[in-house]
Amino acid sequence: MKKQLIFPMEEKYQEYLVDESKFTGEAQSISFPENEQEVLAITKEMAEAGVPVTIQSGKTGIVGGAVPLGGHIMNLSRMKACVSSGVREDGVCWIAVEPGINLTELNGEIQKQFRKTPVFWPPQPTETSAAVGGILASNAKGINACHYGDSRQYVEKIHMVQIDGTVREIRRGEKIQKIGEEVCDELDLILGGEGIYGIITQATLLLVEKPASIWGISFFFEEKEGAFAFAEGAKKIEDRKDAWVNAAEYLDRTSINLIEQHKPVMTKIKELPDIDSQYIAMCYLELAGAEDGIEELAGDFMELAVACGSDPDKAWAVSGDSEIEKMRAFRHAAAETANLFIEEKRRNEPRITKLGTDIAQNRTCFGEMVHMYEDSLKKEGLKGCIFGHLLENHLHVNILSENITQYEKGKKLTETWAKEAFALGGCAAVEHGIGKLKKSFCGDLFSPERKEAMLQEKKLCDPAGLCNQGNIF
Repeated sequence: MKKQLIFPMEEKYQEYLVDESKFTGEAQSISFPENEQEVLAITKEMAEAGVPVTIQSGKTGIVGGAVPLGGHIMNLSRMKACVSSGVREDGVCWIAVEPGINLTELNGEIQKQFRKTPVFWPPQPTETSAAVGGILASNAKGINACHYGDSRQYVEKIHMVQIDGTVREIRRGEKIQKIGEEVCDELDLILGGEGIYGIITQATLLLVEKPASIWGISFFFEEKEGAFAFAEGAKKIEDRKDAWVNAAEYLDRTSINLIEQHKPVMTKIKELPDIDSQYIAMCYLELAGAEDGIEELAGDFMELAVACGSDPDKAWAVSGDSEIEKMRAFRHAAAETANLFIEEKRRNEPRITKLGTDIAQNRTCFGEMVHMYEDSLKKEGLKGCIFGHLLENHLHVNILSENITQYEKGKKLTETWAKEAFALGGCAAVEHGIGKLKKSFCGDLFSPERKEAMLQEKKLCDPAGLCNQGNIF
C-alpha cells in the first residue's frame, strides 16, 4: 500500500499556520516528509500542479517566514537524522544532519559522535528548539556571535531539492560570483535565503573545539548611564591570548520586569534570585578559554563595572555548562516573555503580531542608540522592551502593542528605524530574516547588485516562483 504523504488541512493542523511572530496564514494541504526521497515525491506533485510550497522546520521564526500564504506546507520536523560524521584531513570535525534536528538534539548528537573530542557547532541561538534548517534559512547567529560570527561560515555543503525535483549538492567554494565590490559564494547566497531557492535536505556542519572553560557574569546598574558607560568600556577591553568574550548581552528594566513576572513558571530559571527593583539595567558577559586567562579578563570587567557604578557584591557569577545554560535561558526569556505579552493581546485583537527589530546600528555609541529608541517610543506613546547584543550595537527592540492603533504606529516606527540605520551603513535584518512581516521595507534595503544576484539565483533554482512565496521580496 502506497504511503500517504500529502494531507488536506484539517483543524488538527491549524498550529502549522503560525510561527512565533504570531502572524497567521492559510494552506490547503500539508506534508511531513521523513527523508529526501519523500521530499522529492512531494515537490514533484506540487510542481506539476503549480502549487506554492512553504517550508517549515521548528517554526521558531519571528518574521513569518514559515507561515504559508496558501498552497502546501512542507514541514521537515521529522527529518532529524545524523547522516554521517568525521574528521577532515586538516583536523576539522564535521557532522552531516537533516534539517529538522533542533539545537538540543544536535548538541547531543555531536557529543555522541565525538566522545573523545570536545567540539561543538558555534551558532547557538538561545531558542534551543530552533531547527538547523531554520537557522540556516535565516543565517542566525546566536548569543556567542561576537566571537564566532554567523552560521554561514560553519557549513561546508548542503543538499538542496529544487522545486522541479533537481537535487543539488552545493559545496563551499564551487561557484563564486562578484556582487558589486563583494565576492560571494553561491552557498552563502542560499544560506540566509529563507527557503526561497529550494528545500535543504541535508547540511554538513563544521565544528570547532570547545573552550576549556566558560564563566558567566551578570552586572546590575542603578543608573542607565552606568550601563551605557560599561558597554562602551567593554568594547575597549581586549581579549587575552587564551581567553575571550564569548557573549555580551544587555537587558533593560522592562525586559527584566517581563521575565520576573513569568519566572515562577519557567522551569530553567525559576530558581534564580529576583533582581532588586532599583536596578534598571543588566549586562551579561560570558568569558571563555583557559581558566587563568578568564580570571584575568574577569578582573578587567569587574574593575570596569565598579567604575561604572555596579556593586560587585550583587553580581551573579557562574561557571559550568548547566549554570551557563540557566543564564542563557534567562536571556532567552526576554524574547520569550515579549512573545507571551503579544500572544495575550492577540486574544482581543488578532491583527497584532510581534514587532521586534533586528537592526545593527553603525553610527552611534551604545547609550545614544538606546536613548534614540527610548525617545522614539515615548514620542509615539508606545511601550517597548530593549535587549540584545551589547558589543555589536545590535539590539532587539520589541514593541509591546496594547491595541491595533499602537500596533500600526509601531510598524511605521520599526520601518523608520530600519531605513535610517541602512542609510547610515547599518543592517536592518541581521539574524532573524525578513520573512513576510518585514518585506515591506527590508526587501528594499539590499544593494541593487545583491538584489539582482538573489533574483538570478531564484530564477535558476525556482523559475516558477513556487518556493516560500512571500518571503523577502
